[in-house]
Amino acid sequence: MKTLVKKIIKKLKQKKLTISCAESCAGGLLSSKITMIPNASRVFKLGLITYSNYTKTNILKVPKNYF
Repeated sequence: MKTLVKKIIKKLKQKKLTISCAESCAGGLLSSKITMIPNASRVFKLGLITYSNYTKTNILKVPKNYF
């Protein structure tokens, strides 16, 4: 997994792109994997962990019928 994340970060740097994510059931696992890589802050800009349906609908604007 670490090798794959390193490859993704390298590709994002090459293309001058960034990544942000919103996680729920993963509880921050994706953000954790990304931030374990040195200098990931160059491409990783934001990680949100929101577990409640209220927060998902009101902050992330996920439609209520999605759950």
